[in-house]
Formats: sequence, C-alpha cells, structure tokens
Amino acid sequence: MLKVIIADDEPKVNLLLQKIVDWEKLGYQIAGTANDGERALQLIEEEKPDVMMTDIRMPGVDGMELIRRAKELRPDLVFIVVSGYRQFEYAQTALKYGVTDYLLKPVNAEELTQLLIRIREEEEKKRRLDNWTASVDRQLRENEWKKREQLVDNLREYAQENRELNGYESLNQEYGCDFHEGTYQVIIIKPDIPSAEEHGDAYRIMMKRSLSVVQKALEQFADESAAAVHAEGIMVVIYKEKYDPVQLRQFLTRVRREIENQRDLFWGIIVTMAMGGEKHRIQELPQSMKEAVQLCKNRIDQHAAHEKVLYEKTMRTLKTREFTSQMLNPPIILTIGSTEEVLLKKYMKYFQEIGEYLDSKKISMEVARTEGIMTARRASGSQIYDCYMEISDAVLTGIRQNEKLDIDKIRKDLIYGFYRCTTTSEAFGFLREYISDLIENFEKKKETKEQKPITEARKYIQEHYLEPLKLEDVSKHIGFNATYFSSVFKKETGKNFLDYVTELRMNKAKQLLCSGEMSVNDVAEAVGYQDLKYFSRLFKKNAGISPSDYKKMYQ
Repeated sequence: MLKVIIADDEPKVNLLLQKIVDWEKLGYQIAGTANDGERALQLIEEEKPDVMMTDIRMPGVDGMELIRRAKELRPDLVFIVVSGYRQFEYAQTALKYGVTDYLLKPVNAEELTQLLIRIREEEEKKRRLDNWTASVDRQLRENEWKKREQLVDNLREYAQENRELNGYESLNQEYGCDFHEGTYQVIIIKPDIPSAEEHGDAYRIMMKRSLSVVQKALEQFADESAAAVHAEGIMVVIYKEKYDPVQLRQFLTRVRREIENQRDLFWGIIVTMAMGGEKHRIQELPQSMKEAVQLCKNRIDQHAAHEKVLYEKTMRTLKTREFTSQMLNPPIILTIGSTEEVLLKKYMKYFQEIGEYLDSKKISMEVARTEGIMTARRASGSQIYDCYMEISDAVLTGIRQNEKLDIDKIRKDLIYGFYRCTTTSEAFGFLREYISDLIENFEKKKETKEQKPITEARKYIQEHYLEPLKLEDVSKHIGFNATYFSSVFKKETGKNFLDYVTELRMNKAKQLLCSGEMSVNDVAEAVGYQDLKYFSRLFKKNAGISPSDYKKMYQ
C-alpha cells in the first residue's frame, strides 16, 4: 500500500479528507495527519510517505514552504494540493514545484477517487520500471563480475605456470576493464571458522556473502578490480592509479569487520588478508598472485596464526625465525620467502608403498607421525602445505593401482580441505579422514561386486525354492563356480546353501499349516518334499514339534 499524510489547519477538513473516500480500498494507508507545516515535516521524516495531501494556507510553515522543504527530504514524494478558490493562483504556482495535482475546496469524493487511482497506477508503473532498471543494472554488474572472475582464474593459472600477463590494452579489451599505468596488487581474503568442513552449506553461504561484501567495497575503493572465490579464499585483483596505503588499510579493515559480523551464520569468524607485493607493471600481477597464495598457506603457521594480515615485503623472517609485528589495525606481519625447502621427501616413497596395500590404519598412523615431525620442526605454513600435498599424491598413486580414481576431483577436495583448516592438527586430521574414507569406499565397492551376484542368487532361490533345487543350478544361473559360490554364499548369508533353502521351505510350511486348509501330506508336497517322513523330521528339527502338532495349535 501507498502511505499518505494529510495536512490541513482546519480539523474538520482534516477529518473530512480521512472519511470522504475508502483509502484502504484504493490501495492507501493513512500514515498520519497534521494541523501545521512543522508537524507535517516531522511526519515525513518519521513515516517516509509516498503521497502528501496538503492545504496551501497553514500557520507557521505554509503549504508552499512545506512542499519545498519536503522535496529536499523526499524528492519522489507525490503532492496533492488542496486549496480554496481564492488560493487558486497559489495552487498554480505549486505546480511549478512538481506538485502532481490540486483540488478545490470543498473536495469532491469522485474527483479525489479518480486522482488517487491515477497516482497509484503511475506509482506502480514507476516502481515496476525502477525494479526492472535495478534488475538490469544488477544483471549487468553480475555479468561484469563474472567476466572479471575469469580474469582471476586465468591469473591464478599464470601464477602456477610462472607466466606473465599480457599488457593492459589486451586485458581491457578481453575483460572490459580500464587498466592503465599505476599500482597492481593481489590480495587473498580468507574467512576462517573452526572445523569448517562440518558446516557445509552454511560455510558456502558465508563465502558467497563475503564475496558480495568484497565486491561492494571494491566499487568504492579501487579504480579497477576483480574478485573470485577459490580454495585459497577470495582472490582480489586491485588496480589504483594513485596508491594510498592508508586507504588500502581502511578498505581491509572495513571488509574484515563486515565479514566477521556474519553472526547469524557463525560466531568467531577470523579473516586473514594475504597480500602479494605491489607491482607497477600489470604483466607482473601473476607474481603478486603467487606471493599471496604462498602467504595464505601460512595462516596455519604457529607463529603467524594470530596475525590478521600476512604482508609481503621482506620474504625472509619466517625462514630465519626473526619475527617482527607492526601494531597496526589490523596488525601486519613481515613474512616468508617465496621459495622454501620441502621437508620429509624420504617419506614419500614409503607412503606410496603403504598406499598400495590400502591399509588405512597404517596410513593414518604414519600421517600422524609426520604431523608430529612438522610440529617439532616448527615448520611454516608453506612447508606444511607442501608436505600435505606430497603425502596426498604419494598415497593416491598407491591407491590408484587398485582402484580407478577421479584424481582431479580428489586433489581439488584435498586442496579445499587444507585451506579450510587453521592449524597443523586440523590439516593432517582432515587428510587422515579423507584417505580413510577413500579406502573404506574402495572396500565397500569390492564387497558390492561380490554381493550383487549373491543378491541375484537369493532372488532366484525365492522364486524356485518350492521346486527341486540344487546348488549347481543356482551357481550356474549367476555364472559362478559351484565351490566358489558355496563359499561366498555362506559368507554373505551366514548359512550354507542347503540350510538356507530348508529354512525358506519350513517357513512356508508353517504358513500353510496355520491356515488349516491343507493336510500335512499336501503341505509337504507343496513345499517341495515327496517323502512325508523326511519332511516331518526336518520340520520337527526346525520348529521343535511335529507338523501335525503344529497344525493342531492353530485349529
């Protein structure tokens, strides 16, 4: 409904205007009434109405002044001026201020009704147009951001392959950007929560929201930008013609606070900013990306974990263990070298070997042992990541010899899993669990391969157990060797073939005897036994009483 305020210094006129038409039926809600201009302005600020109906002549702030000041508060406010015949010239002047229409006193109900209908239709048309325009703008922005996401994706690949980007002219044409000479930088914004893997959809919603926060902030801060979500976090490309570290810090602080404030999803969100170096050539952006990725790994470093921003400058301190922290808001740590030694190479072959035997318990023990070594050696986040992936690849190589695997998907899962961890223990714990699940699924598939024929055999027995039935007949039906079938059948059912068939027949015999409609001899023949004595002996062994006594119990 449209909200309307009525302002007239005559109480009787004010009351009449409220009663003269059915406002609600016409799609309006009276949000308030006023007897003077000052009160009307107050109501406009409080209620934010769509329509204002006012007299021209009022004490204090008159209608003309009210219209002028109200338009400053709400430019889209629709005005209906009510005036006496003598104030007609005033009403004509009011039209120049953007007044929609005017009515002469005494107000005619039919005339007011038609005017309100017209205003409502025009407002609805305007809102539809505004909504459509907003939708188009939103779609254009989304399409633009999607195109920019592709820039981030390509930049990430270039960083992995140590390639330079093309010049800004080429990139501008390809991605619709406006890059020029200036400062370029990659920043990875990584929200973390404890045990992120357990939160699933909620975590993904948080990342989507966080991306939206980053994009909105970038529109105000950067001259050009791009952002996309990857395993490492929200990868952000920033271009500033004139680089200002104070503005950058303000941007980071705003983003961090807004992301950490998503308390409807999680308490205790911690945001880390991994900042690649500033580059003055766009071709060097992949290097900034590489530095940011390297830094992001050090979120789980026991020395760097408490810091909010991992900042590329000296690239030496973690390696030498000479730590300095500048107390900024957020704090900044001067951190790691871009090349680091890979620890525990000698264990990789061993992991590959035990992977071949699909021994999840042994693999878990060795991963835990490796974790202990990494912790004892005070390894950096980058070293932990390298070791984590080396172990993953070694074990997967072993498992792959026994099972066909979607290696690309598994590696992606493992990478995403690592970046959702915030400690060494979490990272290696996730690795142990993931590998154990892989082996367990393999074992289940192996069992299923054996179970399927047995399921088919059981179905065949159910359909033919009242007929003369031999083990050789069933094994032939499912394509198994009789001896092998006998062994697998007992393993899956817990009974040998003969006992299984006999039990089925006895259960059917009990049903027939309970009905009382058939003799014991007829029942025996019905369940596949021509020899009554043999049937009776088997039945008594199964039920504890003779068939005739069993029948009497239910007569």
